[in-house]
Amino acid sequence: MLKYSLMACDPAPGRPNVALKLTEALAHPARLTIVRLLAELPDEHTAFDPRCGTAYGVCFCHLKEKTGLSGPTVSHHLKILREAGLVEGVRVGRWTYFRLKPGGLEALAHELLHLARQAERAAAKAG
Repeated sequence: MLKYSLMACDPAPGRPNVALKLTEALAHPARLTIVRLLAELPDEHTAFDPRCGTAYGVCFCHLKEKTGLSGPTVSHHLKILREAGLVEGVRVGRWTYFRLKPGGLEALAHELLHLARQAERAAAKAG
């Protein structure tokens, strides 16, 4: 039986394997839940900069509360999401607030659109 792994797939020359990094980060249900929670911001738990009104994000304790996960587990998932470029932490005093980095999701959407167009071209040539 042939085993298939995304790790074995090399991106096209000159194209970073953005889809691999981001889809692996989003593949875990807890991380996808965190991303969905952050995408819904601002909500009643969002902290704002009092000087300009910019949203800092949501406190770690609220992510822990909303997901029902332990602190170390939420930390682990946030670390993976930050490393993938999907989430950023904004340090304010001794607190860190978390928010989505739109560029990460846009990069994944762009990569998936690129793959869809490649598939369309291949289907047109074959058919």
